[in-house]
Amino acid sequence: MTTSASQNHSVPFGLLPSGKLLWTFRILCATALSLSGYLAWTALNQVPVYGCGGGEVFDCGHVLTSKYAKVFGMPVSVPAVALYLSLLSVLAFFRPETPEKLLRAGWSLLTFGAIAAALSALWFINIQVFELEHLCAYCLGAHSCGLVLAGIILWKRPLGNWQTSAWSGVSFAAVAVLITAQVTSEAPEHFVVERFDDVQTSETQIADLDRTTDFAPPGDALSSTDDDSLFAPPISDEAVVTDNLFEPPVEFNEPAALPTDDSTTTGTSKPPVTDVSETTPVNTDNNAAETDDEVARKPAPAADPRPTVAAATYLFISPSTASLLIRMIASTDDPALGKQSDNTEDQQADSDNTTQVKDESAADGTEKADQTPATPPKPEPRLVSVSGNRFRLNTRHWPLLGNPDAKYIFVEMFDYTCPHCRNTHHAIDGAFKEYGDDLAVVALPVPLDGSCNDTVRNTSSSHANACELARISVAVWRVNRVKFRDFHNWMFASSRRSSASARQKAEQLVGKAELTAELAKPFAGDYIKRHVDLYKKVGRGSVPKLMFPKSTMTGAVSSTRTLCRTIERELVQK
Repeated sequence: MTTSASQNHSVPFGLLPSGKLLWTFRILCATALSLSGYLAWTALNQVPVYGCGGGEVFDCGHVLTSKYAKVFGMPVSVPAVALYLSLLSVLAFFRPETPEKLLRAGWSLLTFGAIAAALSALWFINIQVFELEHLCAYCLGAHSCGLVLAGIILWKRPLGNWQTSAWSGVSFAAVAVLITAQVTSEAPEHFVVERFDDVQTSETQIADLDRTTDFAPPGDALSSTDDDSLFAPPISDEAVVTDNLFEPPVEFNEPAALPTDDSTTTGTSKPPVTDVSETTPVNTDNNAAETDDEVARKPAPAADPRPTVAAATYLFISPSTASLLIRMIASTDDPALGKQSDNTEDQQADSDNTTQVKDESAADGTEKADQTPATPPKPEPRLVSVSGNRFRLNTRHWPLLGNPDAKYIFVEMFDYTCPHCRNTHHAIDGAFKEYGDDLAVVALPVPLDGSCNDTVRNTSSSHANACELARISVAVWRVNRVKFRDFHNWMFASSRRSSASARQKAEQLVGKAELTAELAKPFAGDYIKRHVDLYKKVGRGSVPKLMFPKSTMTGAVSSTRTLCRTIERELVQK
């Protein structure tokens, strides 16, 4: 009886694994099932993965929110759970009394599943290393189980070479379908839209800068108001007007009464400047001193209602900038006032020019007409409304990508060390290709670094140098606004940029001396503080933030199509 039973249940050598190998298979499948099940639970419930986020290398949140974390609209961990649960069920039938036919079917399913898991593991590890440049520890654990399981089966080959090769081909075809679906699918959206339905207008506005909703950069006269929503740009002590570096336009209203001398600026009183067209003789001897009687007999000059250098300085304009503006305004109708300057060399040059004009006029017998060019018209302020028109930003006062007079402009808050901001940058770059010069973005770096952003309590190692990167970026914009976009794009071309490499790139674009001089000033840091101030006022939270007049998109916007649809809805007038 024993011999007969043994013959009835005998199976070919190798179809029934040993107890040790069988338990190895079960442990590998159970481990992979547990890891995949946890990832599926976090994905379906939209909760963060425990202990694997924000690191420079390991960042499960970045990996699991990419386009490769889903297939056919579901998290990839869901089919992984089904696969390893099926393999565990098959392993439960590997017993001595199992018929040969069932054992062969079991090995067929086990070979197909293990090799499919291994090929998928190779694909996802490649994506994490080369595409996402971040790793998920839970994913790597599950992938390792699949690789070991497939390695053992390929080593043992219980079904023989031919059938093992056939099932390997079927596995390869299944994984090819998965890869094709992921490559051709659009990146999933992970953003929240906050709407402001009470806003009546959605267009980018041109408006008066004195309104209390204006959010100005640091240093402007607006900073003198008590309204917390008003901020002003940093004005350097030495205003330089060049093609690459220029101060933002200074907006001010003329006071009712202004001082008529420069004593408040220089600390010493200067004699009033008289009009050269008057009949009073001009003293051409610079070394001759007038007597007190001669000074007393001269008519007192009429009060000039136009702003002087002292008045302009009172309105937070640097003395050299004020002097230049006053000379430009006065030169069209009052040459004498145009000569007023704190710089002795400028006064001497203006005096020599006046003498030369008089000599030429005497030789010709006629008085030459004043050919001083008129002051160029000041550009209209272009204000961009955000957060339901609560705040407006002048496009010429803030770091800008594109034309300040573009038809469609919105505001972006971002961090150069944020991977979601990098994904959004790709979508914005696609929108620039779609709209060209009609699109511009006010680019406000908001570092997720507690050293310059007090809303960050614990700075992650991946954001450790975010403040310095943002400061270098603003400095590049202040030195050369044309090169700012090149630097901005270069920063997002890689997920990891050190402050040293960023500074080296900035020096290549705008010059080492110019960048060093700008970084030695406090203005770049002041801008970052203002960015953080606005970040607090619009609700804090995650970055990136894409802010429109009627809505704010918080989170990664990875699809160019989604962004373009939003621009059409929010900025294009119907």
